[in-house]
Amino acid sequence: MIRFRSVCLVGVFVAIGLALGACATVSKNKGRIPTSAAQLPANPDHLLRYDYAPGEVTQLCDAAMGIATAKLDSIAKFSPEARSIDNTLLAFDAATAELNDLAQPLTFMGYVSTDQKIHDEGQACEEKLGPFFVSLMSRKDLYDAVKDAKPRNKNEQRLLSETLREFEKAGLKLPESKLAEVKELKQQLSVLESQFSSNMNNDTSVVEFAPAELDGVSPDFLARLKKTPDGKFIVTTKTPDYSHMSENAKIGETRHKIALAYVNRQADKNVKLLEDAIILREKIAAIMGFKTWADYRTWGRMAKDGTTVLNFLNGLKDKLAKRSRDDLAKLLKFKQEFEPSATEVKAWDINYLAYQLKKRDYTLDSEVIKEYFPTEKVVQGVFDIYSKLFGVKFQPASKDQKTWADGVNLYEIRDANQGNLIAYFYADFFPRPLKYGHFAAFTLIQGHANKDGSYQKPVSAIVGNFEPPSNGKPSMLKHDEVDTFFHEFGHIMHQTLTQAPYAGLSGSNTTQDFVEAPSQMLENWAWSPKILKELSGHYKDPSKKLPKKLIDKMIEAKEFNQGYDYTRQLMLGLLDMTYHTSTGPVDTTAIYTKLYRELIGVDSIENGHFQAGFTHLMGGYDAGYYGYLWSEVYAADMFSRFEPRGIFKRDHLLDPKVGLQYRHSVLEKGNMVEALDMLREFLGREPNSEAFFKKLHIK
Repeated sequence: MIRFRSVCLVGVFVAIGLALGACATVSKNKGRIPTSAAQLPANPDHLLRYDYAPGEVTQLCDAAMGIATAKLDSIAKFSPEARSIDNTLLAFDAATAELNDLAQPLTFMGYVSTDQKIHDEGQACEEKLGPFFVSLMSRKDLYDAVKDAKPRNKNEQRLLSETLREFEKAGLKLPESKLAEVKELKQQLSVLESQFSSNMNNDTSVVEFAPAELDGVSPDFLARLKKTPDGKFIVTTKTPDYSHMSENAKIGETRHKIALAYVNRQADKNVKLLEDAIILREKIAAIMGFKTWADYRTWGRMAKDGTTVLNFLNGLKDKLAKRSRDDLAKLLKFKQEFEPSATEVKAWDINYLAYQLKKRDYTLDSEVIKEYFPTEKVVQGVFDIYSKLFGVKFQPASKDQKTWADGVNLYEIRDANQGNLIAYFYADFFPRPLKYGHFAAFTLIQGHANKDGSYQKPVSAIVGNFEPPSNGKPSMLKHDEVDTFFHEFGHIMHQTLTQAPYAGLSGSNTTQDFVEAPSQMLENWAWSPKILKELSGHYKDPSKKLPKKLIDKMIEAKEFNQGYDYTRQLMLGLLDMTYHTSTGPVDTTAIYTKLYRELIGVDSIENGHFQAGFTHLMGGYDAGYYGYLWSEVYAADMFSRFEPRGIFKRDHLLDPKVGLQYRHSVLEKGNMVEALDMLREFLGREPNSEAFFKKLHIK
């Protein structure tokens, strides 16, 4: 996923990835905080800084807001006669871009810093920035200064229309009293969202298990676990631990214990935060003149309104129902083989049964397969593939560039033909205390045109939690992690290969229900026999590739349990939309329990609170989670350009001609054109859903 944060400048500004700016644009001030950007040391590439002194993040956060306020005030002060598009609209885009460059790296420290004080200050900065950005977008003087700008070309017209929509979504067409009310509610909402996210980032939930309870887990997994003084193993609720336990632990009660802990992370705080946020959203939507929050949020997106989204999701419900029921029946039949009295599948059984049945029927064992996917080899292999496709090359940056933690690396992206530097990205792959617990692509610096005609080099970070090296073995990836890496690195490509002229419209700052499509499309490479062979190499002997029999079995098994997998995504999309098409107080647990039973077909975990850890709903995907399924329709359609075709069935997966067309038509465009227009340009026709339904074997 791309990491959204509510505290970022949304929509036309820096909405995607955390919208993090450049750390190296600020210095250790030794008591002197800058009052203008000119007082900051020059650093044209904006590479990330992490070595803050205690208290400095807080001071610099305040300073960044002060600098932005001064620049925005100067824009608002121009008289109507003195206004031009340069000193209003374009100055506004430049000022907000600079604000991100100064302030957002500070919040990034709340996700990756190894220093508790800096980590906490980064999170506190994020909580401050939320209300500040709400206030910024509620300024009528800025709206009045910008709204009458006279665009001189299509690019400026696009920037104007997108900027005005974001102002108007903030309530700038409302009477002053209503605008003030919306502003206050949005500021309250931003604080709730930041607190929710901070709670999850700070979560340290663990479960202790006696050795006898861990039957089935791998020796490598056990070898890296810490122990209590009385010999129990300490299992965290971080994704690598939970995933391994849910798929391998033989004892049902063991799986139940870890699953219950996983779905109750921060439940004592986050359930209330979410429910309070939903009420605030309802109030904001009503004042803005929308029936529901879903209608408000989808304004300006591909879907246009909440009804269209619900029709899309409910249309998939019946189509997926039979496949999902068949998948569940297979799991129950398998469970009865070793538990004859079983009459139902439990929620904590699903991952285990699916993995074990897949392992048995398709002779697939992730622990064996991952031996052919050492992390270092896979990463380099994906670099090579994307290099061929997009006409770029990746190389380590100067060894003098330090990073925020051991094992984090900085890379340059250069054009393969010209050799010129295009962008940078950081790679932070392994879990550690205080670190963001999932996998995401973070925008650190938005690309944009400079006044001197040069182009600001984008900077991004790919942050993940692969299983670290242990017991004398290197880090290795399960195949689903290989798939994830193709996806997340696709986001990095979208963010860094941009050529959009304005920071607010560059990179992956596209409409939210399209933003996942470019990366979802690139997941298909993880299922090509040719690609899998190239990526693989046994950790003991790199010359030994993943055997053809295993590759064939993996591809054959791809559709296994797919009915359940897509139904679960459908359930999450409907959960989000149900929350955000409601009026009045919402019992988020009751709604989840009902939808889970209705769609998945089994009872959810009793006394569980899944929604407490559903970070999407408090991180920018509220009334937007449907976008994963929505954008997959377009991802499947785009992939049809790369599939083997013609009388000789030529494989276009590594065809640089098609890859460059994709780079130019989609990745470089940002939000400079409508998503449907990008699709039409790349496909050479109107987009359709045929490839998506074919993939799901749905008529």
